[in-house]
Amino acid sequence: MNVLVVGEGIWDDKNSYGNTLSNFFGGPVWENDRFYNFYARSTNPSNKLSVEYFSVTDFDIIKSVFRFKVRSKQFDSSEITKSDHKEAEMINHIHAAKNRDPIYFIHELIWNSHLWLNQDFKQFVKDCKPDIMFAFLATTSLLLPVMSYLKNNTDCKLVLFCADENYQNIALKSPFYRRCYLKKDFVSCIRMADCVYTISEEMSDYYKNEFQINSKVLRKGCEFEKEPKHGLNEPLRFVYAGNLMWGRDDTLARVARTIEKINQNGLKAKLEIYSGTPITPELEKKLNIPDASELMGKRPYDEIKNILHDADVVLHVESFEPEAIELVKYSFSTKITDCLQSGSLVLGIGPKNIASIEYIKKVDGAIAVDEISHIEEKIAEIVNKKDTLAENALLTRQYALNHHEITKVQSGLREDFQHLIDQF
Repeated sequence: MNVLVVGEGIWDDKNSYGNTLSNFFGGPVWENDRFYNFYARSTNPSNKLSVEYFSVTDFDIIKSVFRFKVRSKQFDSSEITKSDHKEAEMINHIHAAKNRDPIYFIHELIWNSHLWLNQDFKQFVKDCKPDIMFAFLATTSLLLPVMSYLKNNTDCKLVLFCADENYQNIALKSPFYRRCYLKKDFVSCIRMADCVYTISEEMSDYYKNEFQINSKVLRKGCEFEKEPKHGLNEPLRFVYAGNLMWGRDDTLARVARTIEKINQNGLKAKLEIYSGTPITPELEKKLNIPDASELMGKRPYDEIKNILHDADVVLHVESFEPEAIELVKYSFSTKITDCLQSGSLVLGIGPKNIASIEYIKKVDGAIAVDEISHIEEKIAEIVNKKDTLAENALLTRQYALNHHEITKVQSGLREDFQHLIDQF
């Protein structure tokens, strides 16, 4: 089959979006299939798959006003050269800006112009003959026109993956002038799709009630490249790898202060924080605490997997703030799968009744803390009873083998795609 992956972001294994795509499509299950990718960045992809690419950027569309033509870029995996990081740095600055909605609004106007939906794009679609379009349900200004074109001009089946609860995000975070059309476009994408995947059971139930659709749960698969390690680090290594948004920095700060307190009579534990989130002076002060916690920067995904494996305790955290809870309550971070496959003890910290924390409660051997007042007690218990860590980690490894083994995930996904194709 021919699979067309559509999305704004870069298929790069070093970012969450890219390594999730590779996790779904990077195995031998797909060896007889072809992959294509339409994206909206100038930076080149970086992954191990054989993919044919077509990219158009905001600036390409703007320049077309003077050139009378949108210049796109088409290439395959064999032609990829190393990219600089200027575009990524600029995007990070935009995401970190306090009032970024006007920038997003202009971005959406550019894509809603449909100037990019030209003969070059149409020829790309004609050449790749997609059987399946797969996309994260995120940037609807790009996604909705693509879905509409494919629906009206091809036999391609449209598959959406809801990795974050963006519908709630629109309602809670977007100003009125963006909220109206974003919600409308989101619903249009949902209704046009032939298949919708969600990342949690809670999100699936919510979408079934909200949009009257059927949906299935899809999560990253676990790769068990290494056996659980034997022995413990001295001091114990607590590791968090993920973004610092939506109040997660505040929860990590509590963990860091707890470890600082535990270490008053000698160095017993340390928290390492690996994140690509831009670090402000406020974050630096909050999370860099001598002999307790340290910001370690961004690392390639393969390195992160090794770091998580070598840790003693791997963390997933969420905010206890009401606004943040509303934004993430149906979400299930892809980082949880990375924690489950690590072979280390999994510690989840966050409020009750959000999908990620409720799931961690079900995992054999994992520990979930759902009250702020219990954080210090539970971390002290882990440090003082460290002999139990290896046993709990083994229980979690077995759970992950039973429920998240990557070949099962990929095989199930491909079977779903084939069933969609065979339906008509």
